[in-house]
Amino acid sequence: MNTKQLLMITGIMLLSALVTGYHGSVSWTNAILISSLLAFLIKFGLALWIYMLNPSANVNRTFAIVFTGQAVWDLGKFVMWLTNDASHALIWAKISYSGYIISVFFLLSFVWAYLKKKNYFTTVQGRIVLYTPMVFMLAALWAGNGVISGLIPPDALHFGFGIELWDYTYGPVYSYFFMWFQIIPFIYAFILFVFKYFHTQAEDKKKQIFYLMLGSAFPIMLGIPTGVLLPAMGTYLPPHNNVLSLIMSVFIAVGIIKYKFLSIQPIGERIVPGRKLEHELAKRYRMEPGHSYFIKHEKSSEIAYGVLLTHLYQRKYGLIITAHNPAKIRHEHGIETTPVIWMTDTETEHLSVDPIDIEQIHETIKKFIEKVPNAFVLIDGIDYLLMHNNFAKILHFIKQVKGMMTKSDDCLIVPKGSLVLDPKQQKLLEAEFLVLPKAAAEAKEAEKTARGMKRNNYIILGHNPLAQSIISEFEKRSIKPVVVEKQDVLVHYPKGVVDIVKGDPLSSKVLIHAGICKPNTVVLVTLEDDSDIILCINKIRQISDCAKIITNINNQNFISIALKAGADNVIPSSSIGGRLISLALSSPDIVRWVMDATTLAATDLELCEFVVDTKSRIVGKTVEQVDRHMGKSANIIAVKTVEGLRQIPDDDYVLKEGDRLVLIVNMEALPKGKEMAERVGKLVKQKY
Repeated sequence: MNTKQLLMITGIMLLSALVTGYHGSVSWTNAILISSLLAFLIKFGLALWIYMLNPSANVNRTFAIVFTGQAVWDLGKFVMWLTNDASHALIWAKISYSGYIISVFFLLSFVWAYLKKKNYFTTVQGRIVLYTPMVFMLAALWAGNGVISGLIPPDALHFGFGIELWDYTYGPVYSYFFMWFQIIPFIYAFILFVFKYFHTQAEDKKKQIFYLMLGSAFPIMLGIPTGVLLPAMGTYLPPHNNVLSLIMSVFIAVGIIKYKFLSIQPIGERIVPGRKLEHELAKRYRMEPGHSYFIKHEKSSEIAYGVLLTHLYQRKYGLIITAHNPAKIRHEHGIETTPVIWMTDTETEHLSVDPIDIEQIHETIKKFIEKVPNAFVLIDGIDYLLMHNNFAKILHFIKQVKGMMTKSDDCLIVPKGSLVLDPKQQKLLEAEFLVLPKAAAEAKEAEKTARGMKRNNYIILGHNPLAQSIISEFEKRSIKPVVVEKQDVLVHYPKGVVDIVKGDPLSSKVLIHAGICKPNTVVLVTLEDDSDIILCINKIRQISDCAKIITNINNQNFISIALKAGADNVIPSSSIGGRLISLALSSPDIVRWVMDATTLAATDLELCEFVVDTKSRIVGKTVEQVDRHMGKSANIIAVKTVEGLRQIPDDDYVLKEGDRLVLIVNMEALPKGKEMAERVGKLVKQKY
């Protein structure tokens, strides 16, 4: 939903109310009821939507509280006006004012969160002081007649236009305190927004603040005089504050959307004659579009900025997101005009983002790289992000950004800085990057392999969870396979990820149509039935002798038959899942591994799946405990639970009956026996 759509919704609501009330007194009453109901629906919808954009952001949370309170205010009035019973109407009147009271007090918190202002009232003690009067007001509202002393019957007021609706009569707490206090947050917010608008030099901030300034003006310029001051003097106008507050909510929501998705204008770096560039460093730390790099060095930040500047001077666009003061960054690293965003939770004149607002950082990067090709994005301060967020959230963020970079041929640079992780976290994080400088040679080899893969023609026969996992790996490497499936494929894939051919994988005509005869074709047969797999391999070989065939087999006895039928590589289903998972963590090319490896490099190591059953002594043990007791004999690298596969599972995960362990085992350390699972079972019993 964009600015025009939000404003259009508001306009339609107002127009519908006017049209409804055009003919007669009853219609005007209906118009007020409709406007109140629509105001509730739109405000609550906006509150929920803004909150769901990023529940961890203080701005989103306080906005949601303010306008949920406003929505309750509208709903309470709507139901109050519908009922004919005075006692029921009074209950809904109090519900209505409960929402309004909460929204007024939390409006102050929203303003401070939006502008990142720190004061006494943003501390824990200050919040207690701020919200104590609110609690007192709510208690006075429900415990007696202090806020609402009663209701005026519909036929006792004269709004005009023949409108007859319940109206409030106020008690002393309202008349001597809240009537005047409620004006303060609105005026205060308006003054702060106006002051910020005219004093900030950043054009993006001006655009953001404009909507909040305009939105907060409506209840001040129109709402307070007509809804508070005139009634205090005995003059009543038809109910209209719900419409004014609705307009305010729409404009503020637009301001938040613009706040969240910083629209960074790409600016080329200003060339300074005589500037010394780190050309040798750039050669050593060679970075290509479409890749993400993690600089693992004591001087990682200096290296990152040095390499970045050489690309900026080649007329490339860049974006820097840093945990350090942008002025300091520009001075120390010679960055002149390239946009710099400061990750900070304090008020600043620089373009800034709260470190807990990961979605804002993600969307800002997304908007930026959509505007310019082959851009370089530097995230300097991953350690600072981890201080304010959990590791899982940051890892997911990195994966998302990496995916964007791969698809759009942009480059992500992340210096290590002062980041400290445990070995498991470090392995997971580094698996998402090409690590420099240590992994430079490996990165070059991976790029060479990836280029070779893209020249191949990949066909997947059958669509099931195994095929989905292969498609997922292909997507990360921008490889688009053809999937042949007899039934409808119910999984939704993004545009450009796969080509789906609906047809029987055992049909020669379908196989030819899918491209079996093309040069450099690799066919991955993922059918479920072994007999179908054997038949499919025969069909492929009748059509083409050149296609490379990789398949899985469920029954060990059929492996030799599949090889004789013409398969190039056959991987038993008992190990294919574990192999794909474990090797994906260290290998840059999962399909290359599937083609070339059926065992681990070391002959004495093997992958094994072990089912945790009721008799197993490891039920109730943590992964860490089992790993420690297994010692060098075996190590858990993944656990398949009812929720799916957990790569490198948490040490504190408690094993349950039915879990399937993927283990790396030392064959020489296993007890004697024929079946590996049997030998692993004996090992478990020995250790426990």
